[in-house]
Amino acid sequence: MTLEAVDRQEALFARAFAAGDLELVRPLYRADVVYWSPTVRLFDWPRRIAGVDRTLEFIALTIARCRDIAYRCVERALIPGDDAAYVRVEFDWTADTRRLRSTYVVVYRYRDGRIARQELYYDPSAPPEVLAP
Repeated sequence: MTLEAVDRQEALFARAFAAGDLELVRPLYRADVVYWSPTVRLFDWPRRIAGVDRTLEFIALTIARCRDIAYRCVERALIPGDDAAYVRVEFDWTADTRRLRSTYVVVYRYRDGRIARQELYYDPSAPPEVLAP
């Protein structure tokens, strides 16, 4: 993994979220990807989601009510000694009339150049930041 590859990956995520088309990121994932996120508690999903189809289904569920999504990688690094990367994301969206932001960290673990595990980290008790109109 290289920082350039992470940048390309994150640009593709940004395009997919902006377009509302998660099929754009399907090629980034291994078929047997494992997805982990504290967001599962909001939808009563299992803590560990296995497989690319279920992963994309869950991500689609989490953004279903989000409009005008802006996804930005604001910090990234390779994790030494592992085929992995750390990415800090600012995820902005409109809900009703408010512009909101969620800042979170994603750890990607790769196998054969594709995402084998995606782990999201954030404070699940904190509400999204309300942005100025």
